[in-house]
Amino acid sequence: MTKILHIDSSLKGEGSNTRKLSAAIVAKLGGDVTYRDLVKSDLTPVNEALFGAYYTPAADRSAEQKASLAQSDELLAEIFAADVIVIGAPMYNFSVSSHLKLYIDLVARVGETFAYTETGPKGLLEGKKVYFAVATGGTPIGSPVDQLVPTLKTIFGFFGITDQTVIDASDGMAVDPEATMAKAFATIDALAA
Repeated sequence: MTKILHIDSSLKGEGSNTRKLSAAIVAKLGGDVTYRDLVKSDLTPVNEALFGAYYTPAADRSAEQKASLAQSDELLAEIFAADVIVIGAPMYNFSVSSHLKLYIDLVARVGETFAYTETGPKGLLEGKKVYFAVATGGTPIGSPVDQLVPTLKTIFGFFGITDQTVIDASDGMAVDPEATMAKAFATIDALAA
């Protein structure tokens, strides 16, 4: 059975378009789902001590460093266990939400999700698929001010996840949200299960 990691990052709760879209993707795909609501996860910002623990070899980490890594390790275990990752990602100020950015900071770890090699960086999460359910207040995805989708594609591509699908609910959202969401749901309905 396919293992799905379902991540939501919108502050809008049940009224969130990205939460509705990500849930529809997960329902369409089916599988064994692990759910993470980043808004309710109380993630700890990366600080100097945690950053130092990232770069300390596992065998040399102090008890304090191991404890500081517990939350990041939990997030890594979820992402490593998943075959498919579904991310509800609203556009805030033309880019990712602060909750999603913090999540990325906690899973972007050298030697875990990527490595530096003689030929350059190499992603360590190859063979996985990611779906980005994105919505904006009307800013078109792919426009010059869209920093959301390029950021997500770059980061997850850097992790080695190059099989990426964007479900877009942006074009027309400010004028006709019902039609925009209907178009996005139609795209989800057409996905291969």
